[in-house]
Amino acid sequence: MIKILLMPLGAAGLISGSYLGSTQLGLRTEGWREVTVEVAKPPSYEQVGQNLFTPDGTRIILNSITPGDGNYGGKHFICANVRVTNRLTLNPFPLHMVSSYAMDQVAVERTVREAVGADPGKFQPSQREWHPVL
Repeated sequence: MIKILLMPLGAAGLISGSYLGSTQLGLRTEGWREVTVEVAKPPSYEQVGQNLFTPDGTRIILNSITPGDGNYGGKHFICANVRVTNRLTLNPFPLHMVSSYAMDQVAVERTVREAVGADPGKFQPSQREWHPVL
């Protein structure tokens, strides 16, 4: 009698757990994403090639600083690689796999601006968000 009652509950738990695991949690790996930040004033080149860390511990490597041409009004572009969490999940309607990555965009941009001596602006509390890979 108990087996007859527990089998449907176990099957329902297995099905709902599999659905939740494949659609919300997904397969997660660590990886790198390139981020470009614009600054208006000439930046400091001291931190190029150095490891930086955001307040939550996300690792950033400052790659390069390139000056914009006359079309961009003298702005400089700072390229950095950011350590992110990649996620591959199942989208049931229509049935296909979806890639996304988690990163705290506000904290990363603020840390990069602070590293090159630019004004980081007013502090804004933020958290990691999932961004779709297009």
